[in-house]
Amino acid sequence: MNILILTTHLNKGGISRYVINLAKGLSLQGHKVFIASSGGEWVSELRNLNIMHKDISIKTKSICSLKILFSFFALSGFIITNKIDIIHANTRVTQFLAYLLYKKSKIPYLSSFHGFYRPKKFRKLFKFSGLLAIAVSKSVSCHLKEDLEIDPDIIKVVYNGIDLESSDQGISKRSQAGLSSDDFILGILGRISAEKGHLLAVEALSRLVPKYDNLFLLLSGRGKHQDKLNSLIDNLKLEKKVKFIDSEAADFLKTINILLVPSEKEGFGFAVVEAFAGGVAVIGYNTGGIAEIIQNRSNGILFNHYDSLVLADAIEELMTKGQLRQRMVAKAKEDVHNYSLENMASGTLRVYAGAIDLREKSS
Repeated sequence: MNILILTTHLNKGGISRYVINLAKGLSLQGHKVFIASSGGEWVSELRNLNIMHKDISIKTKSICSLKILFSFFALSGFIITNKIDIIHANTRVTQFLAYLLYKKSKIPYLSSFHGFYRPKKFRKLFKFSGLLAIAVSKSVSCHLKEDLEIDPDIIKVVYNGIDLESSDQGISKRSQAGLSSDDFILGILGRISAEKGHLLAVEALSRLVPKYDNLFLLLSGRGKHQDKLNSLIDNLKLEKKVKFIDSEAADFLKTINILLVPSEKEGFGFAVVEAFAGGVAVIGYNTGGIAEIIQNRSNGILFNHYDSLVLADAIEELMTKGQLRQRMVAKAKEDVHNYSLENMASGTLRVYAGAIDLREKSS
């Protein structure tokens, strides 16, 4: 099968990671994959995988942008020349682009939905979800049905996958961050935004540092919420206890003892699965995709109330109970095989087959 995957860009982020992981999984199963985007720092990963990238001018958040029209013309001939069998969109603007290509070429298209979206009237009226739609978790599936009013019959849940063979190859960056092997390090991996829970984690840290002098919080990521986060760190006098590092996920996970995922909402939770594979204990908020991956007190800990005291209690328990932490890590190592590239690709191929079948039945 010849597959064209569309996304807005390939800079660091969850959707870019999804696209690259899926492309690799599909390629390993013998399919030819093309990716079209406006480019980005992760395009080099595609070259290493021998996956072709088609550069298009699609870096916009508006479906009214002329960039969509330019991209339509750039891809109209491309999909015919490369005998594309299915088009897979991953962002709002590429959904509209895929819809336009479908209307011209009749090549079936589908969309992946990676999180939670504002249920604006325009989005509900013009869905552009495709012949079928992939939700990355059951919670996202419910959101699509209830909030965006997408037909439940076209929604299929396919969990994300990661490359398990290369997931445990990181190198500790403790010395780079000014930390020692005796320090106990909490970590948050991902962009700094309001919903990711960095402020809650810093407040929880402030409750614990008077008792644990060797406790630190390490953050990898940047974002619009950083000024507010820095202000809180200063107000709580935690400048020496919260450290920032620019690190790849595998290296970051080799550096920390516990991964915190205190997101108020999360469609899936790539970081959770990566921590499972990397042998790192995880504490996550009981919401969205996080709660579908973490089985409380089996392969990780879920905290139920969005409160810094509750999070601090969960952290302290895992800090002080080494055997519990080891048992959870061992179970997580088993469970992570549910989120392999093979499973992700196989599930997605079943959706592709369904979309192609629907197209043939309608013609």
